[in-house]
Amino acid sequence: MEVIYNFNIKDAKINISTGNTKIGKMMNWSTLPGNVDNKLIAKGRLLTEITGTCSHNCTGCFKNCYARRSILQHHNSVCAPWAYNTLMMRDDLDHCFELIDAEIHRLNKEYYETEDYSQLNFEFFRINVSGELTSLEELEHWNDLARIHPEIRFGLYTKNAEVVIPFFMKHKQTEKNLCINISEWHGIMKDTIDKLHAMGAIFNVFEYDDSNMASSELTDEEKARLSKMIHCPAVGATADNKHPINPKTGETWHCHECKGCYTKTGTHRCVYAH
Repeated sequence: MEVIYNFNIKDAKINISTGNTKIGKMMNWSTLPGNVDNKLIAKGRLLTEITGTCSHNCTGCFKNCYARRSILQHHNSVCAPWAYNTLMMRDDLDHCFELIDAEIHRLNKEYYETEDYSQLNFEFFRINVSGELTSLEELEHWNDLARIHPEIRFGLYTKNAEVVIPFFMKHKQTEKNLCINISEWHGIMKDTIDKLHAMGAIFNVFEYDDSNMASSELTDEEKARLSKMIHCPAVGATADNKHPINPKTGETWHCHECKGCYTKTGTHRCVYAH
């Protein structure tokens, strides 16, 4: 199969974005989605031979994955930065996080020079807008980064039970400014959520709710349960309310305004299919 892009670790550098129309003003990090069995193919061509970071976690959702849609539609702009982040993470984890830390200092330069909180350009950092945790060591590095940057709220979404369960067994809790959101998808994370609760771990749950889709196979009982849950304010249930308005700003909601996924409260919230 023809490969569109070839990337080499010798050319790699880290890439931290600074927000978009949904998440708002927020530092964010992405790696390649997919895995060895779920490749990134656009019109019969393979985007890159670099394997995605989602390990076994594509089960059931790769076809509908927002990150997959994004890279297939915008591969000319996002494939390279996501691929280089993936290579950097795999090549030398310690060095990669040294560079991430340096980039945080650059983006928040005024704050670190003055120690004036009003000069903090970026208060939020989303980990893995695209991609997934790959190892216990990676999550430990993110936790260490949160510890040395208490001024920043870090948040991530994950389905990787093989990482988060050993992490909580070893460390008990994440740093107070690192919020793990377990990505629940049609019950596949129920056992993991139950195990973490039994351990006393504090984390949030972010559950996919496709009750708003004509193709939904949820039972009436499941739909009734989901209808009572807190939902992400940035995503509406219907096409004419796809991006609800924040009454405080008069504009569509941004993640940095809600703060829910960046505040470690143990909250279970849902998000409509979008």
